[in-house]
Amino acid sequence: MPAARHKPLLLLLALLVLGGCSFVDKTNTIEEISPVVLLYLDEGNDGSVKLSTIIPPLKKEKKSVITTSSNTLIEGRYLRNLKYYRETKGGQIRMIFFSEAMANRGLTSLLDTLLRDPEISSRVFLSVVRGDMIGYLNRQMQSGQEEIDLYLYKMFAHYEKQGQLTTSNVHEFLARVYNPYADPVLPYYAVANNELRYSGTALFRGDKMVGTVSLPDDVFFQMLHEKRGVQKTVPLPAADVVLGSIKTERQIRFTDSFRNVHIDVMLKGRVEEVPAGQKTDSPRELQEFERTLERRTQEKLEKVIGRTQSLCVDPFGLGMHTVGWKGRPFTREQWNQRWPDMDVTIHVSLKLEHTGMLDSHADRR
Repeated sequence: MPAARHKPLLLLLALLVLGGCSFVDKTNTIEEISPVVLLYLDEGNDGSVKLSTIIPPLKKEKKSVITTSSNTLIEGRYLRNLKYYRETKGGQIRMIFFSEAMANRGLTSLLDTLLRDPEISSRVFLSVVRGDMIGYLNRQMQSGQEEIDLYLYKMFAHYEKQGQLTTSNVHEFLARVYNPYADPVLPYYAVANNELRYSGTALFRGDKMVGTVSLPDDVFFQMLHEKRGVQKTVPLPAADVVLGSIKTERQIRFTDSFRNVHIDVMLKGRVEEVPAGQKTDSPRELQEFERTLERRTQEKLEKVIGRTQSLCVDPFGLGMHTVGWKGRPFTREQWNQRWPDMDVTIHVSLKLEHTGMLDSHADRR
């Protein structure tokens, strides 16, 4: 009977299911895998790569930092697996920290190796860190912050959504590395007093870090870097003023056969803190106050532009605005040569609204 001929096959399938399919590879079972969330890459004494990661807990295990030193990332991963009784997998990598030494050395080859791993996403956050990152992670875990890797990932995700600080991922970084008219940037962090603090923006020429924008100037860097944005706090120490909830908009235009570039920055917001003795009793005094704030802001923006020109980097992608439907007036090499010496004119327009000064003046009228 036909049904009888199928019984041996059905019996074999049943045995395979009940027996757990013994000749199927079991190396990727949950008990044998340790997913990696955070990587820290530093330069070794002999030019090698020091790769560190936090081994996540399973059941009641405590977290620990494992570090390997090798000539390549693949070899480092192999050595890491020899130090741990579970196989580490990169499918859960969410962020990569680079030391300043590694950032100065260049990141393209490292990121290319990571992208060749199909488990790793191009949305992985990237950043540069100064200081003892390994010591910071160990101290955090010893003090009870065992979920420090997940905490840092949530911090990066928050900053990306907020849009007020520099954030970048593998895809964005490499897209700018290969863009002929724009240089990449990464967030710049520093370990100090057992804290990991945002300290500004790391500037890159190609894939190599060449300098930074310091934290006091970073808010003005963001005004130039993003076409539109919102800054919750804009300190102007020279005027003893703090602006708040500032909406920013940037416009770029070239004149005189691309010899000059004009950047218009429009700001709209309110004054959070006014210096003592500031007179705002009349419309003229209010107007003079706004013009003073515009000049102070313009000085800050010019300082940031001067910093990028001195380093021969274009993190704002100004060169992209030279490309039109008629063609490209500059090659990458020509733009890199012209940008450091280009005349840049910045015009700031500030509109204050919903301030106590304006309201009180309106009431008196």
